Amino acid sequence: MEKTPKILLLLTGGTIGSAVNDHCINVDSRRGDDLLSNYQRQNNRQIEFEIVRPFNILSENAEPKHWLHLIQTLQSHRLSDYDGVIIAHGSDTLPYTAAALAYGLNNPSLPIVLVAANYAIGEPNSNAITNFAAAIDFICDIKLPGFYVLYENSDHIIYVHLATRLQEADWLKDDFTSFGEPLGVFDQRGLCCLPSPENPTMIKLYHPSPDDVPLVKMFHHEVLALRAYPGLNYAVIDLQKRPIRAVLHSLYHCGSGNVCGENGTSLLAFIKNNPHLDHYMISYKNIHGDLYASCQELIAAGAIPLENISFEAAVTKLNFAYNQQEWLPLNYMKREFFFEFVRATTENECLG
Repeated sequence: MEKTPKILLLLTGGTIGSAVNDHCINVDSRRGDDLLSNYQRQNNRQIEFEIVRPFNILSENAEPKHWLHLIQTLQSHRLSDYDGVIIAHGSDTLPYTAAALAYGLNNPSLPIVLVAANYAIGEPNSNAITNFAAAIDFICDIKLPGFYVLYENSDHIIYVHLATRLQEADWLKDDFTSFGEPLGVFDQRGLCCLPSPENPTMIKLYHPSPDDVPLVKMFHHEVLALRAYPGLNYAVIDLQKRPIRAVLHSLYHCGSGNVCGENGTSLLAFIKNNPHLDHYMISYKNIHGDLYASCQELIAAGAIPLENISFEAAVTKLNFAYNQQEWLPLNYMKREFFFEFVRATTENECLG
């Protein structure tokens, strides 16, 4: 007799764990039962679930301490006893938690899949059960180890994202995208990988290398992120007496920033006025290629360019880099965790 798959299900709240009452959406602990009962009503697959509720919040209230709680929860279980893990999470901060798992856990030998929902269970057009059912089928049928997010967009296609490349959902359709391209789509055929040379090969995904992830015991909120926009007044940001160690500057698409602004709008002046901080900049495609003059000035002033990584992954990674003790933060930032860097696969890598 075929063994019944066993899945560790972590319920954390979010829209997928919420109910609507008098036009107010809020977490409801009973929604975990609804998730399972609705799935079982619509599917014949027999699954043994072990349910854990690490916390129950709307994900906009998530902080790094919640990442740590999730990581410690997973570490407290012998994951080899399960066929996979599903984490039901809110959509707002899903990309940050997804990336955090890859920075806080060694590469797993089983699938760890995060799911969310656009609307609460039972609401019209909710994709909650669709995403949950897809995660179960992905675990049982594909058995792909690693960290993933499965989510049905408004085009009714379920996309499979590498957890370290997921970007925030858009404001109009609640659709998720990947930095670069999604790994693939998931339907009745199974996992259909998109033809992108920037994604890891299936050979690499099915044979993950050990990661030896540095330990983080606590987050001290010493990282600040700033997004550039015309007229940003850096002069109002006084970090001289603040417990900030690193700043992530999310600049324009080619890595450029204002270097000649007056009355506080110069990023170059801000970096020079705060030499006690580590300044990181995104996004760069190739720092060894041709760069705009403003990019070169910022780098010459001491700012550190990060290549081919999303904002969500970069700011999450910085939090881990500055709260672990085993690596210098800069060396940690240059190290890759679960294919976070979007870069073309070489021909030899494609051949395995």
